Amino acid sequence: MRYGHGGTLLRAKDRPAWLKLALLGAALVLLVGGGLYATYRITSGCSEVRTYSLAVDPSIEPAVAKVIDRTPVEDLGCAALQVSSTPSAVVATALDRPGAPALWIPDSSVWVTSAGRHSGQLIDVANQSVATSPVVVVARDKDRPTLPTWQDTLQTPGMALGDPLSESASVGPIVGALAELELGKNTPDRLSAALIPLAQAQAANPDAAALDRRLAEVQSRGGLTVASEQQLVQYLRGVPDAGLVGVVPATGTVALDYPIAVTEPAGPNHDAAKPVAAALAAALAGDDGRAALAEAGLRTPDRSPLADGRGVGQVNLLGAVDPALLETTLRGYAAVALPSRGIFVVDVSGSMAADAGGGSRIDLTVQAGDRGLALFPANAQLGLWAFSTDLDGIGQDWRELVPVRRLDASVDGTTQREQLQVANHTLPNLVSDRGTGLYDSVLAAWRRLKDGWDPRASNVVVLVTDGANQDANSITLPELLDTFRREQDPSKPVKVIAIGITEDADAGVLQQIASATDGTSYITRNPAEIANVYVNATRARAAGN
Repeated sequence: MRYGHGGTLLRAKDRPAWLKLALLGAALVLLVGGGLYATYRITSGCSEVRTYSLAVDPSIEPAVAKVIDRTPVEDLGCAALQVSSTPSAVVATALDRPGAPALWIPDSSVWVTSAGRHSGQLIDVANQSVATSPVVVVARDKDRPTLPTWQDTLQTPGMALGDPLSESASVGPIVGALAELELGKNTPDRLSAALIPLAQAQAANPDAAALDRRLAEVQSRGGLTVASEQQLVQYLRGVPDAGLVGVVPATGTVALDYPIAVTEPAGPNHDAAKPVAAALAAALAGDDGRAALAEAGLRTPDRSPLADGRGVGQVNLLGAVDPALLETTLRGYAAVALPSRGIFVVDVSGSMAADAGGGSRIDLTVQAGDRGLALFPANAQLGLWAFSTDLDGIGQDWRELVPVRRLDASVDGTTQREQLQVANHTLPNLVSDRGTGLYDSVLAAWRRLKDGWDPRASNVVVLVTDGANQDANSITLPELLDTFRREQDPSKPVKVIAIGITEDADAGVLQQIASATDGTSYITRNPAEIANVYVNATRARAAGN
């Protein structure tokens, strides 16, 4: 199954089940409780009028309500429609719960397939699209940017993205950047590197992801954000002097597609509801429907530009995206958005002084540390250890340079982030002719994180080494692996991400250590590529490895 058709957000395999339980509760309240209304006209054309619940995304609800109100009940299949204005992401997690609607109009087919995955049932789409709205980049008119690609958009300083796990328009830039892979305009590594800071910035300040706040920030301070064309048009209706414009990258864009799904379970009720969905789609395609959609700032299914100079005019639409690739990318986004709690455990044994071209191994590791630290938001909790053999006295191979704290914590007149930066640059001074005390050090760091496990964070040890264990007095490898398996608490996971530098690193051992903690390992054969290892390590955490 392809994701998209002609650039619309269609048939995504689904994002993973990341919506919180709170949303589930909200869905039940919204679908069962207040906010419902029924409208119909009893005429001689119907011997019986059946009532159906219809959940509608808030962005199209006014248009749908207006059309239902103006359409004779016999033209709606002799049905009275109880309309609930409910966010699409909320409905997607509630269709297998009591009080779920019989019919549903989300803003994107992304949620239809997501709902199918969540409920374990195939959702019947009665109409592929009753309206459309392209995804646009919003900027101040006086700062109107030229954007070659969605990848460039994501990497633009001042870019603020909404939550793609709950907001359809914010999925658009990710879909667009993935589509650009097919055009040779992008690479997976560049996309991951762009999404990591966006996800973590959102995790650090989730309130900033609200659309109205993002638009107001762009209006007052500049920068970029992403919205649907309809969302921008509605904002400008309320703030006509905002000075905001919508633009799309030169490669094109994607569009929300507003399908109608029959969400009544299979059986006679489902069969009876399907003609009602078709009748509603026909009403929305009529003169009253087109007028109501235009008034709401929505395009018709043929994606014709809005009248009166509103919106972004004619746009090119990008092609389809592999749903598995999108699912993996969104899963990674969700994992990276979790606050981090980790210890970086760095090898300072004698071999780290070896020349690596452009500096020693430890010099390049320090550079990688600087780059890796910059990826983390203020709410990340990080610490730094060094290790060799007997580094902190006989029998202790590791030394804690900076304890785990939030990066924005105040420490001796500076911040934790600054403390880590300074300590990172002291690592070359610790390199001596000592050996590699690998096993004891990684176990100690793992236990430290386990003892202070944070349920609101991703708890990870990042191990960086260029060698194999050289401490004859340490725990053995079988003992280490057995300890990990015995002491690991599945409800409180702590993972090891192992990064081996050059062929001198024992790739097999690092793989075993990582696997024993459900982590992952990397080997960088070319020391000049060490600057990428921390980015890759963060990507591994993102992928749930």
